[in-house]
Amino acid sequence: MLMARAFARAELDPGRILQQAMMTAMEAQSRPVAAAMTAADISDHFAKLAAALNNDPFEIYAELATTAAAFPPEHHAAMAGALAISDSEAVREAALGFAFSPDPAVSAAALVAISRQGPASSVSSKVIDRLVRMRPWLSEARRPNIDIVIRTLRPRAALPLSVERWEIRTILASLCDGAGAQSLFALAKRGRRFALSSVLVKTEVGVADAWVRDGITKGEADALVTEIFAGAEAVEVSIGFLERRLADALAINVARDVPPPFGLLQVAETLGIGMLQPESISPSVLVEALIADLAPARIDTAAAVAAHRASVGWEQEFETVTSWFEAGVAVEELLQPLRMRKRRIEAVCTQLLPTRRTFWAERCAWMAATLKETAAEGDDSWRDLALVARDLAGQRPLDEIPLIARIAAATVEAFEERKRAAAA
Repeated sequence: MLMARAFARAELDPGRILQQAMMTAMEAQSRPVAAAMTAADISDHFAKLAAALNNDPFEIYAELATTAAAFPPEHHAAMAGALAISDSEAVREAALGFAFSPDPAVSAAALVAISRQGPASSVSSKVIDRLVRMRPWLSEARRPNIDIVIRTLRPRAALPLSVERWEIRTILASLCDGAGAQSLFALAKRGRRFALSSVLVKTEVGVADAWVRDGITKGEADALVTEIFAGAEAVEVSIGFLERRLADALAINVARDVPPPFGLLQVAETLGIGMLQPESISPSVLVEALIADLAPARIDTAAAVAAHRASVGWEQEFETVTSWFEAGVAVEELLQPLRMRKRRIEAVCTQLLPTRRTFWAERCAWMAATLKETAAEGDDSWRDLALVARDLAGQRPLDEIPLIARIAAATVEAFEERKRAAAA
């Protein structure tokens, strides 16, 4: 169990063999215990867990999901079913987390279990709100299941309780790294306590992680914001930017049929975000929206040439740009047979990067959108990034885009560094 939980906390797949070994050991050791446990014992166990976690359904699910990772997926649905019939409202709400499972069968089974709560039990209005909010975040194939749950539970929903709203103090966004990741942070205040929300979005993945750290003091909040500014090369952004970034990322989740993390519901509730609809935005469309208000002279051919010339210095201006290189199996297979550095760079430029134009156009476009949020008068960095993104998404030959040469050189440098490290 400890080994499997370690895999889960490190966000690594424990694998079917370890999961099956876990099941075999549990079955051999737990039969006498399981036979002696009553429904009241199980309910009491969940109640104690909920109390230890301040009756926070998101914390309860996070704890149980770590344990669930030790078991094969077919056992996750059984766990969701046990949560859904608990006497604890917080535990019942935590069952919804399993509806976000990447496995459609687990998600469907969890929703069925939630819909079968005893007819006499009152359903929290929060559960209905969450079901409605999360519906667009699921693929079309999964939505009929959630529609059934909403229709079943809505007639038994309790009246909504008045809740003091959080006040958003600041929203930060890191710059876009070379792997296609961007972190979003929001600090909110309610009464004398603060909460920090965090969302990680990734190209070709969507919303990859989301959580809220509640109950922090002003001193802790100030320290966290300072750390984020320093460590993530973050800039302040608006709630509109955050919503647009999440909408684009959620469109990827829907297309992949991999729901976002359960914690995204908590982020949306904390920040008071309305119905968040997935909406993909291409680099070209994003760039055109960014530069729409600029004078023609600031976005013409001469301006684009100047932007490409300025891109040579981006690595010195933005530390994040040092991570802009390619990696992975395709890079290894392409470069391993080649011996000369010059030939490796040429191969990356001519064989790999032509297929990655959209990826790098997206990096530049979202970084431009991020920097524009707080750009000072006369700061053209965001505009230069937007114009380079426009050419990457367009038809400009790659050998006329200096950024491509820099990415190719950095890719080869990283590959050779990995080879040296492996040989050491």
